[in-house]
Amino acid sequence: MGAQTSPGLSDEKAARMMAGLRDGRTLRTLYVRHAQFKTYCEAHPEHAQEALPLIEANAKSARLRKGERRRSQTHCKHGHPLSGANVHYLPNGYRKCLTCQRRREQNPRTPSGEEVQKVTAALNAGKTISQICWGKVGEQKVGGQILPFRNLKRYRELNPDFNKFVISATTNSKSKGQQRRFHPERARVKIIRSETNDFHKIVNMVPVHLPPDVRDDIAQSILVALLEGALQRDHVKVRVQQFVTAHNREANKHDTGKYGLRSIDAPAFVDSSTTFGDTISRGLWD
Repeated sequence: MGAQTSPGLSDEKAARMMAGLRDGRTLRTLYVRHAQFKTYCEAHPEHAQEALPLIEANAKSARLRKGERRRSQTHCKHGHPLSGANVHYLPNGYRKCLTCQRRREQNPRTPSGEEVQKVTAALNAGKTISQICWGKVGEQKVGGQILPFRNLKRYRELNPDFNKFVISATTNSKSKGQQRRFHPERARVKIIRSETNDFHKIVNMVPVHLPPDVRDDIAQSILVALLEGALQRDHVKVRVQQFVTAHNREANKHDTGKYGLRSIDAPAFVDSSTTFGDTISRGLWD
């Protein structure tokens, strides 16, 4: 055996590698690391002079062989012919079966529960159908696709309540999208105002006997649920009490009571100038 030039690559192994290269194999199929080959070539320039052109030619041939199976394919996996009027050529050269394409369009798969939640959250956040189904506004990419349009359309057809929600959430979405595109600063201000108005509308749904800071906390929880897609806009009014109960339960865990920590300067009653400090009848050290 010859002298070891680099770890794992001796003169004998280099000779076997050269024979494999002449047979059209690549370094990967010969189990030779590039670092080993480079080190050996630096010590044996005559070896590199013959090996490097073979490596380049073999790599090119290997790349061509990768598409050989697709090029020789006469039918799709469902048995439809990939020729004539049934085939469509994509820009990358791949062939698409039009029979399978029509079948997918006519009978799209039902979206998963997770996909429906993501779509709901996106609509509540003010995104358009174009952003959800194609990930773009106009011709500008703004994110990834959440759900293909045909799948969303099919789900809306099967679920009338969800369809009503989509119609309600996307009302005037086209004009809003154009405002964001051509007047970004004006649109940003409009969005902030819209969110502020939503918050005040939610606060007005919370029972008025609760302190203002508690009502704000509950409204904030409802607004977060809307943005996350866990709550639909048309369900807010009927589910307010659930959020009040959840707030009270959380407050009791921390021994703050359902009214939270109250300042003695806070009003004792709604629309009253009397503070909690005015109602104290005993001193702290009595």
